[in-house]
Amino acid sequence: MSQYEINRNALIDYLDSQNWHYTVQADGDPIFVATMGMSLDCRLSGCQVHMTAGETEIQAYAICPINAKPEVYQSVVEYITRANHGLKVGAFEFDYDAGEVRYHSCLPCKDGVPSQANVERTVDVTFLMMDRYGDGLVKNLMGFGDPKADIKAAKGE
Repeated sequence: MSQYEINRNALIDYLDSQNWHYTVQADGDPIFVATMGMSLDCRLSGCQVHMTAGETEIQAYAICPINAKPEVYQSVVEYITRANHGLKVGAFEFDYDAGEVRYHSCLPCKDGVPSQANVERTVDVTFLMMDRYGDGLVKNLMGFGDPKADIKAAKGE
């Protein structure tokens, strides 16, 4: 069995173990792509989770359902930069062309079967971070946020 198939199967096994409904967008060497919606407890209320398994890694992205408009780019970028400071697993990303905000996490796995605990952490951290930082993100996306104060609130400071 190829490492791609091992990684793909590990991701599928984890998703199935949670009884999550996901859609397979691509399945074939060298990449497997699946997406699912995830409910959140913040003002975002939900996000799309996009997961890939390749030959050397499993990746997951939680994609914010609201894109930033150019007039709030500076506030949103400051907010996610402050959010990223000190994070241990993954990071927020910003697409300057589309205004898209997403949280990305990656599990390198090129030799052997990745543990279910590591696959779980890679997938779960994406939507959990979107949930944790979602209220402040919405405020900054709407143009009435204060990045520094909103991060302090999200971090419970």
